[in-house]
Amino acid sequence: MQTRYHGVGPPMSAYPAPSPPTGRRADLDWLRVGLFAGLIFYHEGLLYEPGRSLVSLALLATHPWRMSLLFLISGAATRFMAERHSAAGLTAERSLRLLPPLVFAVLLLIPIQLYFAMVDGLGYAGGYLDFLGSYFAAPHKVAAPGQQPVYGHLWFVFYLWAYTVVLAAALALKPGWVRAGERALGRLGGMALLLGPYVALCLLRTIAYPRFGMTLSFVDDWYNHTVSSAMFLLGFLAARCAPFWEQVRRLRWPALVMALAGFGLYGAVGLYFGAPGEAIESGRPSLGLFYEMERWGAVIAVLGFGYRYLGQGNGAPLPRYLNAAIFTYYIIHEPAMMAAWHWLKPLRLDPALEAGLVAVATLTVCALAYEAARRVAWIGVALGQRRFGPWSFAKPRSEAQPGPALIPAE
Repeated sequence: MQTRYHGVGPPMSAYPAPSPPTGRRADLDWLRVGLFAGLIFYHEGLLYEPGRSLVSLALLATHPWRMSLLFLISGAATRFMAERHSAAGLTAERSLRLLPPLVFAVLLLIPIQLYFAMVDGLGYAGGYLDFLGSYFAAPHKVAAPGQQPVYGHLWFVFYLWAYTVVLAAALALKPGWVRAGERALGRLGGMALLLGPYVALCLLRTIAYPRFGMTLSFVDDWYNHTVSSAMFLLGFLAARCAPFWEQVRRLRWPALVMALAGFGLYGAVGLYFGAPGEAIESGRPSLGLFYEMERWGAVIAVLGFGYRYLGQGNGAPLPRYLNAAIFTYYIIHEPAMMAAWHWLKPLRLDPALEAGLVAVATLTVCALAYEAARRVAWIGVALGQRRFGPWSFAKPRSEAQPGPALIPAE
């Protein structure tokens, strides 16, 4: 006899399973694509931000939480990988996938975007070969406005690799802490889940951020490391924790209100002072409370709405293409964008038209690069589409050697 459902709202079977056996989560795949795509347009927005307060406000809509959520999703993906690999295999899998694109970018891509930044920002008059001579000199002889470390916009990739290495070591030494962490996370529900991490983030923002800031330099980026590694670990523990996903689903509306309130308050202060909120936060650390309100509220809201509505459909052609291509787009987009912007600026077009053309040119170059990465092996390795090397220790345990994985799947 068929059982009828008489509860309020859809039955639990209508929601995506918290951890499918394949290690894929349709909702997390969709969110990953959206976050990386948003990052591309965020970086374009930075080109048009100076002197435009509304652009600053639009950037603020995702800036506080976008990278935190990417680290969380990456932590969940790492959890699925850990169930198929040994400690050496987990480290090797991430290293063989992430380090070749990082090296390729450092040698060939980051110099391009930095060169155009110097030409357009500092009036650098030398040629590109002269620039490369200074860029690769020892010691480094290039000083550009807002210059990032040598890995540029791929700092996320380097940080993710480093966090994975540390995590693999911790799992190899004592994997039992994972189940204990899951149980603790599963007991954290309701307002405790919404407010507890928010209070912790506020403490970090008011105490650590004024002292360390965000340098994006791995050796001294202590505030960013604390927040990003915590999000990475949260994603790792949450991946198989069904109570956590049910809680974020239930909290999605209160969390959305929380995020919008934080965005409105932080943005209003920035508009009042005529500068982005972070530019004036150093003298007013209490503003960080609004920043973290948006960050944590948005993390829970996006996860909750994604879990509720995006649990199906990643097997269709378009989602499958986007999920495969988006990492290559992320690698390529910034040098392509800076080159397009540099070549369009002399035309003195309307800013809206120029921005549209920059976006089209950037996405076109990214699409061509992805198609090349699909067809040519070494390009695929350089652009994150292929794993470098055939070593057996980088294969799943079931393919490489007998014995349990780091964390047996339940």
